[in-house]
Amino acid sequence: MEINEFRERLLDDINYSAAINNFSTRESFLNEISSILIDADLIDEEILYTYYDGTGYRNKSVAIDGYLYNELDENLCLYIIYLNDSNESIETITQTTAYNQLKKAYSFITDSGYIVDNYEESSSVYDLACDIFRKNYSIRKFSIYLVTDYAMSRSIKSIDNELFNNIPVEFHIIDINRLYEYNTAQNQREELDINIMDYSDNQLGIQCLFAGESENYTAYLCNIPGLLLAKIYNKYGSRLLEGNVRSFLQTKGKVNKGIRQTILNNPEMFFAYNNGITVTASDIKISNISGVDYITSIKGMQIVNGGQTTASLGSALINDKKENSEEQIKKIFVPMKLSIVSQEKSLEIIPEISKYANSQNKVSDADLGANHPFQRRMEDFSRRIQAPAVNGQQYGTYWYYERAKGQYRQETYKMSKASKKQFDIRNPKNQMFTKTDLSKYMNIKLLKPHTASAGSQKSFSSFASWISEQWEKNQDNFNENFYKDIIALAILYRETDQLIKQQPWYTGSYKANIVIYTLSIIIYNIHNNYNNREIDYREIWNIQKLSKEWIIEIEKVSKLVYEFLTSPNRAVENVTEWSKRLACWDNAKTNINFEFEASFIDTLIDSYEHKSIQKEAKKEQRSTNKINNSIAVVNLGSDFWQNLYNWNETHKVFSEKEISILRIATEIDNGKIPSDAQSKVLVSMLEKARDNGFTIKR
Repeated sequence: MEINEFRERLLDDINYSAAINNFSTRESFLNEISSILIDADLIDEEILYTYYDGTGYRNKSVAIDGYLYNELDENLCLYIIYLNDSNESIETITQTTAYNQLKKAYSFITDSGYIVDNYEESSSVYDLACDIFRKNYSIRKFSIYLVTDYAMSRSIKSIDNELFNNIPVEFHIIDINRLYEYNTAQNQREELDINIMDYSDNQLGIQCLFAGESENYTAYLCNIPGLLLAKIYNKYGSRLLEGNVRSFLQTKGKVNKGIRQTILNNPEMFFAYNNGITVTASDIKISNISGVDYITSIKGMQIVNGGQTTASLGSALINDKKENSEEQIKKIFVPMKLSIVSQEKSLEIIPEISKYANSQNKVSDADLGANHPFQRRMEDFSRRIQAPAVNGQQYGTYWYYERAKGQYRQETYKMSKASKKQFDIRNPKNQMFTKTDLSKYMNIKLLKPHTASAGSQKSFSSFASWISEQWEKNQDNFNENFYKDIIALAILYRETDQLIKQQPWYTGSYKANIVIYTLSIIIYNIHNNYNNREIDYREIWNIQKLSKEWIIEIEKVSKLVYEFLTSPNRAVENVTEWSKRLACWDNAKTNINFEFEASFIDTLIDSYEHKSIQKEAKKEQRSTNKINNSIAVVNLGSDFWQNLYNWNETHKVFSEKEISILRIATEIDNGKIPSDAQSKVLVSMLEKARDNGFTIKR
């Protein structure tokens, strides 16, 4: 797809989303940009739409469209949109125009105190200005992004950084060309190409020793100077960290006090005390100096273990200058294990390196990657279970579950216009949902609104831990009924979102927090006061919308939730941050009081009926699993199971009972078919063998 067609489709998507969701064009554009940047792995969370276009001190022009605070990098990012209103060919944005737009967002930072004194308190814009002015965030860097569907003029080479209260302010332009590149990268992270010599004090690089190679990777053992590692991290931040490591550090806190103490007080022992870091890359350059190899550049660098070590060094270099941190860090060398993995193999191998490198900590506990069987099962349901036809339609539609980042976008962009139109009819974009959406819906149902409000990565990490635990207990719980309940929750969430925007009390701020807490408090009160009743998710699935009884309750409760979240007596000034606290949820359960309408109670179903539905769904899933196991075992064939039998002769992994079942599988081609129970055992045996190093060879 050419760039003009990409822009045309992007604008079509923006206008469609604006019409369907009752968004402004700017909000719709920011949401689309957010999705593209998340798919490209450039940001982890959605950009928060926070529109302001006004004046600052001495009538200075001030404007922003959204912001995102990266806690790991202590980087506050502001976004401003410059959108061409026409659908004609791509135009060029000049350096003067680009600079004037960026300056408006910069003025939001410098005039934050003026905005606090002169703007309405019950808004997210006020909260953001207040956080900047009162230094509520720990900020090491401001980043301002101009996002536009114009093409950047070739005359724009660079825009000089500014300083605000001794904090650097960087300026960036994301034009239509960059958006096109991100979108067509086929879900590959934009690779960092790091010139080590730009950060090396000794102008030698990173000392390394060749440690072996295979067809999949080449290994090196390295000794990386601590100051060099700290400088690289402070330049590139969490983009250096593999996804699971980022999630782990966001959950656990990035700076380890013990590591910091060693940096400041005992740097000479750092190498002995620290386990070092594990790194992957797609390519390196090496120079040989006096018989010693040094790495001079690294492409596609990803730290898959040792994130806390790296972040602690970077933090100490910036935050502990009074403790003479730079001189201390100069004494530090960090052991580094480096694996060079080709791009073709990276998606397959890097997650495995991360998994095993982190096998001694909890990074891998929340491993719910795209290939997890839960994810594949949800995808399978979403592709074959049609939602009921409604609103006079003569056909059903699908709720498209995006198992992997960018899946929906990639599937539609490779189609012709006619094919895309047919796809959109059957898989409407407003019925697409991602794994982070799913985690948010489930955290609401699990009565963890503070977690659902904490951002997509933290919400997903919590949900992933829950799923991993529940999957081990009984995977049959995740069946067609579970999937339909998820869709009912999606309908609840999305229609509540629309309802809140229509309320006379709604000020345009904190919508996501209000939606999340409204639904959780309703579910909590049903469980707490009507323990013999349950929400009839099946009915919501059947009609694909909310009943008038639900609408009445949501309109009533959402106002109470808004008043609670914005109460002057709240424990945390920033409403968005307050909603992320467990204390906020505990207070909400006590202080948000209401009575359900009798007509709403009548929509609930008896708990016994609810359990019967779940029991039947588990039974059907169990039957499906049996069939799938039997098909998988037979399809693998006798030779495969004979190979596994021979492998076990030397590895001694299986019990005598398992070996006897395995012998039956080696006779499949002769007509001996394992029973359902035996097939289930064989599938488990195969997983056990994989965990012990067995490689499938067909």
